[in-house]
Amino acid sequence: MFQPRIDRLKSILGNGPANIGHRGARGLAPENTLVSFLVGAESTSFFELDTMLCASGELVVIHDFTVDRTTDGEGKVSEYKYRDLAELDAGSFFDEAFEGEQIPTLSQIIQTLPETTVFDIEMKSEGNPEERKALALALVKLIRKYKLTNRIWVSSFDWDLVDLIRQEEPEVLRGLLIEKGDSLNKNYMDYEPDLILPHLSACSKDFVEGLKEKSLLVIPYTTNTEEEWKELLNAGVAGLITDFPDQLASYLESKK
Repeated sequence: MFQPRIDRLKSILGNGPANIGHRGARGLAPENTLVSFLVGAESTSFFELDTMLCASGELVVIHDFTVDRTTDGEGKVSEYKYRDLAELDAGSFFDEAFEGEQIPTLSQIIQTLPETTVFDIEMKSEGNPEERKALALALVKLIRKYKLTNRIWVSSFDWDLVDLIRQEEPEVLRGLLIEKGDSLNKNYMDYEPDLILPHLSACSKDFVEGLKEKSLLVIPYTTNTEEEWKELLNAGVAGLITDFPDQLASYLESKK
C-alpha cells in the first residue's frame, strides 16, 4: 500500500526547502546534459528536467521542441532518431569546454545519478493527442521499470498530459505548471495535483497559504537571487527551482 500522496511528497522533500537544480545546473553547465546533472549533484540531490519523445521512441532530455538553440543541429526533436540526436554537439552553445556533450536519454540520466536523486520530470508536448498519449505511456513504462514512484513527480504546462499519467499510474505524484502572470483555473483541482509549480512572480504569501489549505505544496521557478530566495521562503514555498544550486545550497546553509 502506498502512503497518501501528500505524505510521500513531504517525505521526498525532507525537512528544509528543496534545492532543485533547473535542467541540471543550467547556470553552471549546458542545460539538460549529463554533465549538468553531475555538476549539480555536488550541491543537491533534487533536479528538474524536460523530456519528450524523439522519432525512434526514446524519451530524451531537452527543453525545446527543436535542437536549434542548444546544439549544432537544426530541426524538430520529434523528427530525429536518437542515434542522430546523439551525434549532435549539445555543449558548445554554453562554452567550448563542453564541446561534444550529448543530448541524453531520460534512462541515461536516471541510471547515472545516485538512487537518492529526486526528479521533477517536466513533460513536453505539442498537444497532438497521439503524441501526448505515447509520451505518457512511455514515461509510465520507465517509471515502472526503474521503480521511480517514490522519488519523482511529473509536471507539465499541458495539464491534460498530467491527467493521462494520473489515469495510467494514479500513485505518481503530479504537479501543474502555470505561466508568468497566470492565475489558476478554477477547475485545477479536477486534475488531482499534489503541487503547483508557478512562475516566481505568482508566489505571494496569500497565494501559497491558499494552496496549502488545499493540501497543495508550492515550488516556484526559476529563482536565482538571494532577494528572490528570501521573499519566497518567507511566503512558505516547499522548494526553489534554480539555475545555481551551488549558490542556493550556500544560502540555505547560511540560514541554519
